[in-house]
Amino acid sequence: MKILITGASGQIGSYVLERFVDKHEAIGVDLKPCPIRDLRDLVFQGDLRDYKFVREIIKDVDAIIHLAAQVSVENSWNNPIDDVENNIIATINLLKACSDHGVDRFVYISSAAVYGNPRYVPIDEEHPKNPVSPYGVSKLSGEYYCRIFSDSVHTVIIRPFNVFSARMDPNNPYSGVIAKFISRVKQKLPPVIYGDGKQTRDFVNARDVVDFVEITLKKGEKGKAYNVGTGKETSILNLAKAIMDIAGVKGKPVFDKPRKGDIKRSCADIFKAKKLGFKPKTDLRRDLEEIFEEYASD
Repeated sequence: MKILITGASGQIGSYVLERFVDKHEAIGVDLKPCPIRDLRDLVFQGDLRDYKFVREIIKDVDAIIHLAAQVSVENSWNNPIDDVENNIIATINLLKACSDHGVDRFVYISSAAVYGNPRYVPIDEEHPKNPVSPYGVSKLSGEYYCRIFSDSVHTVIIRPFNVFSARMDPNNPYSGVIAKFISRVKQKLPPVIYGDGKQTRDFVNARDVVDFVEITLKKGEKGKAYNVGTGKETSILNLAKAIMDIAGVKGKPVFDKPRKGDIKRSCADIFKAKKLGFKPKTDLRRDLEEIFEEYASD
């Protein structure tokens, strides 16, 4: 099977390409070069907003795993047009090309941001969709286009919760909370918590997401959406304390005013994913320790 991974230079995409290259004829595409040396020759640079380019790269491809996206909530507010072009136009281009050229499978990586402020926790796939940012709106739009094109392409939607790994970029101002906390403690500074720290998240290792991508490529139902997380809540305060403890940083986290629109609780209901055979292996404390070990060896 020939598989194209979009966003192959990113955190999840690089792990997907790394996993699939030994099992399939896998190639990647991204706007930027791949930072993983062993994968660089497999990643083509190009812009998925260019339909002519998209038509060229999907030739002879059997399946697409679509990870390429503008992933920053903050940036989606600052530049919503860029968000639309990267997250909606690029997705439409790929789906149209897949439909026209007979690509069999299309796995779309969406986001838990489509749910907005949860009415209940854990959040199942039937939870109302009420995104509270342009980013969430654009990812939900991509889901609707996947469903529209599901008559001609076998589309499957994955909604990851809070993904982390050693390939997070702590220097990126739009990185997730784990990357930001690690960046602070590496400077021997305490993490900065916005609000009281009681807000919760479902932190899932990128490798678990890759496991589920592999499962859905084989077993995912056409047009269906699946959550991928651990089904466990971790408070931001407990996360900060764990990272400080691992890094040997004394004292207490720094508290700042709450951020506008910050969701209070988030946790995935992964019943549907488990029915397909998904078994999350994320162990937050152990995985954080491994990340620190990898950083120390760099």
